[in-house]
Amino acid sequence: MRINYLALRNFRNYIAVDLEFPPGTSVFAGFNGQGKTNLLEGIYYLLHGRSYREGELIRWGERYFHLEGEFALGERNIHIEAYSQGRRKVMKVNGSPVRKLSEYLGTVNAVSFAPDDLTLVKGGPSERRKFLDQHIAQIQPRHIAILNSYNKALQQKNALLKTNLTLRDKQQQISLWNEQLVNFGCKIIANRMELVEPLAQCTAEIYSEISGRRERFGMLYRSLGKNDAREAIALFPSFLQDKQSEEIERRISFLGPHRDDLYFRLGDKPARLYASQGQQRSIVLSLKLAQMRLIKDLKSEYPLLLLDDVLSELDKERQEFLLSFIRTANIQTLLTMTNGEKFPGNSAVFYVEEGKIRRKV
Repeated sequence: MRINYLALRNFRNYIAVDLEFPPGTSVFAGFNGQGKTNLLEGIYYLLHGRSYREGELIRWGERYFHLEGEFALGERNIHIEAYSQGRRKVMKVNGSPVRKLSEYLGTVNAVSFAPDDLTLVKGGPSERRKFLDQHIAQIQPRHIAILNSYNKALQQKNALLKTNLTLRDKQQQISLWNEQLVNFGCKIIANRMELVEPLAQCTAEIYSEISGRRERFGMLYRSLGKNDAREAIALFPSFLQDKQSEEIERRISFLGPHRDDLYFRLGDKPARLYASQGQQRSIVLSLKLAQMRLIKDLKSEYPLLLLDDVLSELDKERQEFLLSFIRTANIQTLLTMTNGEKFPGNSAVFYVEEGKIRRKV
């Protein structure tokens, strides 16, 4: 998979940019605040229908933004367009409007790696669930629709728990929302459990390579306190029933896949408590490269790789491992760097300054 062309109009700090991308690695260099991350964000938006950052997408003082990209998938070229129309956001694939994100998510895949991803190991469970769900969505796009349905039911139930209705009325209505939570929640648990096993195995293999076979990595997804999907799914309805009185008293839903977690281990120790900074970086790097390999196994092509100012976060040994992986697999990679850093060999170099991009001759 690769990107051939990108056009940005009134997106973040860009007025108008048109770019053609060569195969291999492209470096976008510049000082902070010049628009390097915005460029990668535009590509991410085209592939996912949303941004991974908060904030207004439309350039200050303008009334719209417009993104356009051409991507190569095997022998096919896919044209994706995104633009704002009033308050609406419109997506088109090969000229046809997209009604649901699940209709085109995963058509062209990309794996992104940014400094914020380094919080995966020691950050909160929500970060690890988000990572896992985004990975699943690239392989099973329907997962996003299931997540959205679950979250809507969860919001309704939480709103109900905060009302001053009588206990009897609350119990009756909660049972209705619990039915939906069980329906969608069991599908979420099953999807996560199914995808975690190959991800854990591949990540462990890559981590072992990075550590010179000196360290052993393990990963486990626990749902409702259980390691087995069938057991968690079977127990979910009764767990909700048993905890109903406590949820009413505390006025919040505290049981379900929205509270699950991924557990990382180094040897026999929890990585969240014992992993050094270097080990944390190795874990996240291994996770990202495992994503790349699994998508390749499924779709026979590596996804795009978007690296946002991440080489500076890795020591020389890990940098060399990552760059060797990219070269060997012939992955099209777009990476941002600050001025003054050493560019990877055989890279096309672009300079970014105040929302303008020029290629190094």
